[in-house]
Amino acid sequence: MDHLALKKAFRKTSHYSRDNALAAIRGQSIPPAVGHPTIQLCLVRGIRYHPGFATELRCKYDRTGLFSRAVNARAIMSNEIPDLKNEWDTPYCIWHPDTASEETYQQLVTRYPHLRYHVGRACAVAGYTELYRELNLLPEIHIAEEARDNNSTAIFNMIMASPVLYNVMNDYTRTVNLHNPQLCDRRYGLNNDTAVRSSLERKQMFSQAPRGPYDDIFDDDDDDEDSRTPRYRVNYWNITEDMNLDEFSFEAPDSSEEDVAPYLYTPLPFDLPYTIINKDLLILMAAWTGDVDRYDRLRPWHLPQQPFAKWWSLQSPLSHPQRESQIQRAITARFIMSNDLSRVSRRESPDEARNLPFCIWYPNLASPETYRELARREPRMTIAVARACIVANYRQVYRELEFEPTKALWCEAQQRPGNFYTDDLRQRAERYDPKETKSWIGSWSVWGI
Repeated sequence: MDHLALKKAFRKTSHYSRDNALAAIRGQSIPPAVGHPTIQLCLVRGIRYHPGFATELRCKYDRTGLFSRAVNARAIMSNEIPDLKNEWDTPYCIWHPDTASEETYQQLVTRYPHLRYHVGRACAVAGYTELYRELNLLPEIHIAEEARDNNSTAIFNMIMASPVLYNVMNDYTRTVNLHNPQLCDRRYGLNNDTAVRSSLERKQMFSQAPRGPYDDIFDDDDDDEDSRTPRYRVNYWNITEDMNLDEFSFEAPDSSEEDVAPYLYTPLPFDLPYTIINKDLLILMAAWTGDVDRYDRLRPWHLPQQPFAKWWSLQSPLSHPQRESQIQRAITARFIMSNDLSRVSRRESPDEARNLPFCIWYPNLASPETYRELARREPRMTIAVARACIVANYRQVYRELEFEPTKALWCEAQQRPGNFYTDDLRQRAERYDPKETKSWIGSWSVWGI
């Protein structure tokens, strides 16, 4: 595929078809609409499973680095050491569907020392005990759970012999915290917060996935092949960045998944059995019964206290107006980031408008459709929505917004790879107040809103 064809393919977000998705999954051909979200996942799946497929997608048009990471992961698993420039093209999972040789992982960590925990995790999958010992890593809980799942007993015992465990890796955000690793709560042990290798074999069919967390936001009409509606279940974990899509659905055999019912009425063991694959029922029951300690242990680390926000929203107002306003803004922000706009209405009075939040992109991002509807429903939040779109790289929603550039937007845009947002802000600035804009473009030390 030449550069012109690649450019056109990345720009196309429609023209989805079953045949195109299958061709991507099977590693047969690159579909004409690379920008379609389901096709993107199918392509990542095809790249990971088929060496040499779609390597041309590692190009300048890959603005998010999605395909570059997949191609580099496949290269590593094929015993090749790719040129990694930064976190944009550095894969998180380098052990599925295949593991590289022990020598390859050793060369990788020699060239890229910051990947030592990725390599340690791969050692737990492949059983490379000697290489793991040479890495001299902190006793990391994700590697321990991976070793348990893959019967790497020696590595598991080395980690669990330590009186403390650390959270260095994070499967929810696909990040590794080398500079400030967090101590694990030693009130309990292994907590099944790891996307172990066996869980990656639980596949979902790309076009017949059950309804997921975006039920009320996305139209789920399977008859519309041009729709951008996600046709997959949104998983907690997505360490391979393909949402476990495949030609078929496959759940773990019943013999490998333990019935969680007994744990609804008995104390949780110190180490959760690895056979408890789905903790959702336990989490929901802990929230329903108000068992804060149990809920705090079980809830996914990436999932802030949404029930806590809901509980606060039902409480009587505080006597201190300023503190009450702060709490209301935090509650509304949490609802928005959970794709719930029930607290946002254009009927709000000017006094109630002070409870509208600004930071609606951290610690979680809402879906693009949530931000689009939020800007339509509450125009006063357009700047906040624009900032969120820059952080999330939701270009389509961003293009639809009408707003005057600010210093904060410029600062945020400078953190993004490429020039799309900075160029757009310059163009918008020319339409509003070019003279004022020149006073802060090029200097982002002043953080204005």
